[in-house]
Amino acid sequence: MTETLTLALIADAQTNGLEGTSAVLDAMTGRMEKLADAAARRMSQNGHRFEDFREDFRQDAALAMFEALPRFDGSTVDAFFAFMWSTIENVLKDKVREARNQGADEDALKVFASMLEKADGDVYLAEKFAQTVPPKGRRLSADRAQAARMSWQGALSLDYPASAADGPWDGPQVAPLVEQTATTFGVPEDLITPEDITSEERRQKHAIVNAILDAMSANQADALRYSYGIGGVETFGTGDAGDLPGLAAKLGLDIIPARDARVKGHKSFAKRYIKAVAKSEAEAKELTEAAAINLGRGGRK
Repeated sequence: MTETLTLALIADAQTNGLEGTSAVLDAMTGRMEKLADAAARRMSQNGHRFEDFREDFRQDAALAMFEALPRFDGSTVDAFFAFMWSTIENVLKDKVREARNQGADEDALKVFASMLEKADGDVYLAEKFAQTVPPKGRRLSADRAQAARMSWQGALSLDYPASAADGPWDGPQVAPLVEQTATTFGVPEDLITPEDITSEERRQKHAIVNAILDAMSANQADALRYSYGIGGVETFGTGDAGDLPGLAAKLGLDIIPARDARVKGHKSFAKRYIKAVAKSEAEAKELTEAAAINLGRGGRK
């Protein structure tokens, strides 16, 4: 039992004594399981199953305890428990971080963080943006963007208890990942020309449009692509001047579902695009009102 643990038994465990080792295990098992289960819950919040990680984390906790045992040099049993709790907790945080990062590197996380702001907090849209919006050389591959998104989803709760039952957290706060060390063009500001800005803004707008379409449902995205000829595809137009039967045939839908896909697609796209490009709440409100008027008049049917 935990009440029977003494400094003499801890010292015996430090020299691999059977009685001391048994006493330390008895005293620490419940604490290790609590920390391991909390780590497993953090992983389950990210779409994984709790059971997939609990046993692994319990083994990691036990290994961390035995590796830390020789390093304890405190003068009380309470100090021993505090030392072990902190040590095991830190080891498990690293294990959770490794599992969540899935190979995400610091540069990828910085790019993703900047795209997350542009996507107004939508992590899946930010994942798409990270692959297309940044300048060439800064864009992420699909794998790096996904890894950054998974890492980011875990960052908010990684350094905090998974629940109130895990106890208070008085450690360091999570540091922001965005560190603006250069402009979005990747070169010093004094070397950027007006022509660079115009070209880059145009490229970014195209990238945002395509990233948003990629994040939408297939029918709605394709309805917009074929309505406007995005990506060089056949163009069927919109509204009364559009070829709705032709669009429906291209989408493989009846006319009414094709019209609904286009109408809903316009609304979904407008909402996401405004989030991505509006630089202030006032601008977002203005763009939202303009979109509502434009869509409400039936011009996008």
